[in-house]
Amino acid sequence: MTSKTAGAAFMEQGKKKFKTGVKWLAWSAVLASVSAGGWLVYVHQNRPPESAQQPVVTVERGNIETSINESGILELRGQQTLKSPAEGAVDRVLVRLGDRVKSGQPLIILRNPDRQTILINQQLQIEKQQLTLASNRQKVVEAEEKLKAAKRENQTNKQFQIQKQKLTLESNHQKFVEAEEDLKAEERKLQELEALDKRGFIAKNELRTQEEQVRRAKSAAGQAQLTVNTDIIELQNLQIELQNTQQQTQNKIMEAQSALREAQLAVNTDIRELQRLQLELQKIQQQLQNNLLTAPINGKVLDIKVKDGEGVQVRTDMLTLGDPTEELVSLQLSTLNAAKVRVNQLARISVIGPNAESFQGRVQSLSPIATTSSGNESQSSSQQPGQATVSAKVRLNTPSGKLIPGSQVNVEIILQQRQNVVVLDTEAIVRSEEKPYVLVRDKQGKAQKKNITLGLEGLTNVEVTSGLRPGDQVVLPATDSKSEPGMPSVPEDNSTETKSE
Repeated sequence: MTSKTAGAAFMEQGKKKFKTGVKWLAWSAVLASVSAGGWLVYVHQNRPPESAQQPVVTVERGNIETSINESGILELRGQQTLKSPAEGAVDRVLVRLGDRVKSGQPLIILRNPDRQTILINQQLQIEKQQLTLASNRQKVVEAEEKLKAAKRENQTNKQFQIQKQKLTLESNHQKFVEAEEDLKAEERKLQELEALDKRGFIAKNELRTQEEQVRRAKSAAGQAQLTVNTDIIELQNLQIELQNTQQQTQNKIMEAQSALREAQLAVNTDIRELQRLQLELQKIQQQLQNNLLTAPINGKVLDIKVKDGEGVQVRTDMLTLGDPTEELVSLQLSTLNAAKVRVNQLARISVIGPNAESFQGRVQSLSPIATTSSGNESQSSSQQPGQATVSAKVRLNTPSGKLIPGSQVNVEIILQQRQNVVVLDTEAIVRSEEKPYVLVRDKQGKAQKKNITLGLEGLTNVEVTSGLRPGDQVVLPATDSKSEPGMPSVPEDNSTETKSE
């Protein structure tokens, strides 16, 4: 065999061996595929079903709160239905629906012309009585002036004349005393001259001259005595005149006092009569006021229940009024809920229905006593007639301008609230043991049991005070089988997150 022949044979043998090897590899691949498929089917049929039903939630921070829900009736501040104060007919309605009115503004006029006539007559009587009173008061003033004049009547002149007369009398009496002294001196001198004359020691003309002096002294003394007597008589006359004047003055004073008392009595009588007439006028005005319905507050006309010319009875509903600057909700709380409510607690008010806008408010008042409703008052749907309830009012922080007075609204009163705390869905918590726990996914993706401490619990979530941190991933327990630690959880990209409020 040549070298070419040997080479060709060798190559042919190599090709056969290569084909045999390729076939073997192909069958090995088929067998491997079949084996892998069978293994996958086996794993799929025997893996725990929980791994496909165990989503993961991520722990986050959020707000949590507890609340109670009640329904109530929205009303405006001071909202009230004004009633007819008297029987009659509506003369004129002065306002329209939606009008803004001020306190004291007339709203509705009722008819009653007879009372208007009575009012005018009463006012005329009062004016007449006021004129009479003014006249009698003037008489009092005049009587007082007369009394003052009588008391001031000039008695000083008489008293001055008497004083002057006393001084004149005293002066003239002094002159009389001096005249008598002079007379006595002249008489003594005359006696001395007469003794000398008997003895012949003096001339006769000297004696006669002295006698003339004595006569003059006697005349002067007599004249002085006469003057004194005249002064005494004049003084007595003046004193009598003064007494008469004083009596006259006293009489005038008594007359003036009597006139003053009569005038004052007349004034007092007039005042009482005027007061009586004024009281009657007030009664008439009150009766007329019953014919005029006025606004007791600043507010808005919400409803008008009568029209012009319509007859009304006493306490007939006429008009509804309320102040839109403040909105309130009247509630009837069950005694169980009322025990949890406190004044100034936060509240959310909304129209009953889906996706309703919410308005902030606070509890304004809470009755200290429970009452039993008759079934006519507004109640929550869960309350039955005859059930004891507690009245409460919630005030909106700012008037909504959208809620309709008289409509039923939902009120959510916030009892407790925690902000920026670790929160977790309640469905993620296992409570089958003494202490609650959760299944936390570890780095290998397996669920590991971890005890936690709970705080404030809401409707769908709960505060976790210890055991978890924001970012931890908690496996939700399966509903159809018991979750156990060590079980694998779903991949991270299939996890869900908690909702924070």
